[in-house]
Amino acid sequence: MCILGSFLRCFPRRAYSPDNTHSQPDSPTDGIPLSPTRTAIDTNPPELPTPTESPELPTAANPPELPTAANPPELPTADNPPELPTAANPPELPTLTNPPELPSKVEETLAVCPQFRILLVGNTGVGKSSLVSSMFNIGLEDIDIAHDRVGKADINREYTSPENPRFILHDSKGFEPGSENTWNIVEEFVRDRCRTERPLKDRVHTIWLCIQTPRTGSRLMETGDQQLIKLANQSQLPVIVVFTKYDLLCNEKSKQRREKLPSEAPEIRKRSADNEAEAYLNKRVNDYADFDFKSVKWVSVSTNRQYRDAARRLEMLRMLTRVTRDCLHDVEGDLLVPWATAQQINAQQKVNYSIDEGFKKYWLDLGQNTIFEGSVLWDCVSRIHRDILVVWNFQDPEQVHLSALMRQLVLMDTFQLLSGERFCTAMVKLIEPLLIHSESQSDDILSQTSELVSIASTIAAPFGQVLGAAGIVAFAAKFLYGKYQKSSLTALCLGAYIVDLTLILHNLFMDMLTQEPPRPVTREIINDTLQKYKDSDAGRVHGLIRGIVNQTLSLHPEEKIADLIRKELRIETVK
Repeated sequence: MCILGSFLRCFPRRAYSPDNTHSQPDSPTDGIPLSPTRTAIDTNPPELPTPTESPELPTAANPPELPTAANPPELPTADNPPELPTAANPPELPTLTNPPELPSKVEETLAVCPQFRILLVGNTGVGKSSLVSSMFNIGLEDIDIAHDRVGKADINREYTSPENPRFILHDSKGFEPGSENTWNIVEEFVRDRCRTERPLKDRVHTIWLCIQTPRTGSRLMETGDQQLIKLANQSQLPVIVVFTKYDLLCNEKSKQRREKLPSEAPEIRKRSADNEAEAYLNKRVNDYADFDFKSVKWVSVSTNRQYRDAARRLEMLRMLTRVTRDCLHDVEGDLLVPWATAQQINAQQKVNYSIDEGFKKYWLDLGQNTIFEGSVLWDCVSRIHRDILVVWNFQDPEQVHLSALMRQLVLMDTFQLLSGERFCTAMVKLIEPLLIHSESQSDDILSQTSELVSIASTIAAPFGQVLGAAGIVAFAAKFLYGKYQKSSLTALCLGAYIVDLTLILHNLFMDMLTQEPPRPVTREIINDTLQKYKDSDAGRVHGLIRGIVNQTLSLHPEEKIADLIRKELRIETVK
């Protein structure tokens, strides 16, 4: 509901009057609607319209009577108090709007290619299913490619997941003995999916060639693997060799050291075995005579929870996200945002590309943005909030498990934790101290707000009580629900909201990475992340933002806001 609902709920409810007047009832029962348990005792009940005598509706020639200076709205008094929030009648809390006059810039970018499409090639049991689960934060049972037997994989099948709708997967068996026809199938598919006549969204964007990390006595590659790399390079299709199950090579080296040095301390043995495994794999790749590995990017990964610690496994997966991103720079079309949105391992890519998308339109100049002129400030905040959320692409189980029909019938915000009332209220309360601190300097801003807020200011007391029940003071609410004004206070509001939201989502993302996939957001972890940020970082960060905004010579405060975000998170700009 819009904020007008909050205002109207501050007025006393009036009984129906046929002549559209506001006269007081003549008796205790006149004009009072009867409940089902009351007995009608009125001798002259109000005359109601009949089917042939419909009530007169407003028209251009007969407009409805609206409040004016000569005919102001009736205000609450001691004898006629406003209707205040109760448990049965809760207050209106801020929820994200989706203003059509402020279309999503991120969705505009993603409209060309809404899903990142990967061809996964590898033998049965090589670890493809675990890799996809870890990279895209989905359950193993959601895309089950682990049990495809030789001859059973269908390369044309599109694997998708409601837990992460931003990627499409094609699976092909590898070029193992007994699969002579595999090369013909893969070649035909790659050539077809690389045709420039196809829309970008229908082409294959990257190939992950999954090969189990070689150990002593095992082959490094099959002939078909080499042919696929050559075909991909000819087709200008990024291909990455992913050496899976790297932990098995580490275990082999650890076992060898245990046999040679039985008294070696376990931690020393583990560290030394890892170093030997890394050196062994590099030597195998560099000394491989049948193929020049300089023509292809390669990484090693392990998704085994028993391998070292989570940080090491995540870093290997992050390397895969970085190599994949780097390979996309030379590809026709903008695939960087679809990739950053789909992957669920690399928080830095999400931060950087949400900043880049913001710089295209809605972050520009913050307090001097001509695009926002005429819009309600909360609509501007909502658009920025929504666009940032799209790039982060968190998994919300309450949304995922809705049926397709239900998605069409209900407002999705009802089921989204990071765009619902509680989270938005917490975000507003975070920036509220900044707005209150600047209130004495903002009289000129409030005097120029919308007519809706002007009406609200005439009923400040009840309006404040309604918003007070939500924990938001009247000044902040009136400012947010007023028209966008070019001012330093507006820049402060938007800058603080952008930084707070980005840092909170980053912290939430990183905290959830310690869990095994799938990793859905929950109210508990959201509340915990919010509280930690409020207690440890919010005050200090807000001071830095105030300093940025107060630098009147700064023509592009959004650039310094982005620099602040990157500095706080110790990340570099994506090149």
